[in-house]
Amino acid sequence: MSYLKNEIKLIASDLDGTLLNSRKEITDYNKKILSELIHNRNIEFIISTGRPFESIVHYNEILNNNNDSIIFNGASIYDNNGNILHKKIIDEKASESIIKLLKNYKVCIHVYNDGKYIVSDKDFPIKSYVQMEHIVNIIYGLGNIDNYQFSKILILGEMDILNFLKKEIDSNFNIHSCFSGNRFLEIVSKDANKGNALKWICENKGIDISNTIAFGDYFNDIEMLEYAGIGVAMGNSVDELKAKANYTTLSNDEDGFGKFLEKFFEL
Repeated sequence: MSYLKNEIKLIASDLDGTLLNSRKEITDYNKKILSELIHNRNIEFIISTGRPFESIVHYNEILNNNNDSIIFNGASIYDNNGNILHKKIIDEKASESIIKLLKNYKVCIHVYNDGKYIVSDKDFPIKSYVQMEHIVNIIYGLGNIDNYQFSKILILGEMDILNFLKKEIDSNFNIHSCFSGNRFLEIVSKDANKGNALKWICENKGIDISNTIAFGDYFNDIEMLEYAGIGVAMGNSVDELKAKANYTTLSNDEDGFGKFLEKFFEL
């Protein structure tokens, strides 16, 4: 891999299950590797996640990384100051119809709407990262929806229900759906995914996509790993992602992210 190392201009990475360990930490080892690449080798680093912007600020601060970020699984791109650079909204009629459909099932609905994070049920037993970290101001109750211009709909529930709902939604609406974790189903605009968001960033930065590396662990990372010059799946990844990746590294609890980059760049 050494002949490629001088060609890499940008690294994009998922957070949960990838850069972060199971304790939701960036380890000192991974921080050291990224610091060398970002600050001494001038390689751009992009966080690419399903989370909202407010939930990733802390991680960019830890890394002293001032770059743009891909959020909501590619539905939005923000700069480091929280300004929206690029945004894809789910069709309003589709959003309204999907919400009506979901109300008939034992699921918890999360929507991001004009800066508001609205959750249907405070007491639902399955919680999102946003709820557990208490960073974003959450509004409970779907009655707080003013309009249906959603960046993302997140559905939490048991997998048998979510698998059924995914088939129903995919069959009846012109949207993009994907699982971002066990018991997490996400709905975004038809053209929104991490791969298209990475493409937009590279085009605007004048970076050839062949000069990029992308890391991920789940279904919502597939397009990004397919699009990047080099796609790296974590050891804890779903098999479907490993099949699409160029390489598989160690798990997120074994510093697989940093270990791959240390070897690749001969640090």
